[in-house]
Amino acid sequence: MISTNATWQRVALCALLVLPLAATIVLMTPAFVVLPFFACGREFVLKLVDKLTAWARVIVPRADAR
Repeated sequence: MISTNATWQRVALCALLVLPLAATIVLMTPAFVVLPFFACGREFVLKLVDKLTAWARVIVPRADAR
């Protein structure tokens, strides 16, 4: 029973963390389209994608982790 509750808690926590990530990606779409054409914008977009990737890796649990 405890492990079932822990599983649902992880699912709920991931669902709550995915919503801000999805909103961030949707709101940054215009920046992803325009900024790569500028020199400093290219660096900003690459740093932002690295941070979003790190955030997504934290949210999504690894399949082999227990």
